[in-house]
Amino acid sequence: MGRQLPAREGPSRHLASAALPVTGATVPEGYLLRARFLKYAYEDEQNSCTAKPHAHPEHVVFWPERGSGSVEVNGMEQSVSLGQGVWVPAGEPHSVSDRDGDMVALHIAPEAVPWRGTEVKLVTMLVAVRELLLYLADAGMPREQRVQAQRVCLSLISDEPGSVVQLPVPHDARIVEICRALVADPADDQTIEHWAVRLSVSSRTLARAFRDSTGMTFSQWRTCARMDLAVHLLDRGLPVGEVARRVGYATVPAFSSAFQRVVGKSPREFHPVLSA
Repeated sequence: MGRQLPAREGPSRHLASAALPVTGATVPEGYLLRARFLKYAYEDEQNSCTAKPHAHPEHVVFWPERGSGSVEVNGMEQSVSLGQGVWVPAGEPHSVSDRDGDMVALHIAPEAVPWRGTEVKLVTMLVAVRELLLYLADAGMPREQRVQAQRVCLSLISDEPGSVVQLPVPHDARIVEICRALVADPADDQTIEHWAVRLSVSSRTLARAFRDSTGMTFSQWRTCARMDLAVHLLDRGLPVGEVARRVGYATVPAFSSAFQRVVGKSPREFHPVLSA
């Protein structure tokens, strides 16, 4: 999970530092935002992120479309995993050393969100928001319709990271079969070696395909599937001990540790009224 960075104080947040390179605007006039994959070159490449510290006149949210990624913000590395984003306010110094991965930068006009953007923080990037943003990046549509969709996206970027379990959708047919089985029964404890035998491939090939298709290892994806079900069971009021057993954990401490790691809270913090 990423670390939340402290807010930076001082005039540099308002682009007052003459030594800091500041790019031009990325969001077209009359619009609210613009999303772009950092691995691609654009017609206004001079406004893109580089490995050298720089700032933008707009807020930027960085998130990975697969696996994880990192951005250096004001001299501190901020790591984000799938489903998370890091909000970098306008004028905040940052750099991106790796532009070959699947990091996306969402530039947001400050006037579009006057109530936000004063601190560097982690945010939640829901699957639906990410997909809509990427759709808007390529789709043609009337200006009013596009702006309306952009407003929806901005309203759904949550300031409470870690409360939603993200399950990346695989694109490899072999991995789809495994993921469907895990969603149907997250407590299934078959190893990837067992699945390799069932699918007549080597375990090394299957492990590589799983990571390539989901951005996660087999074990990481299964844990997220278990925690996704656990969240729903806890919401229904089931005791922690029963939830642990239903999602494949022999002991409550082992379940609680995994839940804390994925969700960012212990089961009892998530639902304080529950008992084991």
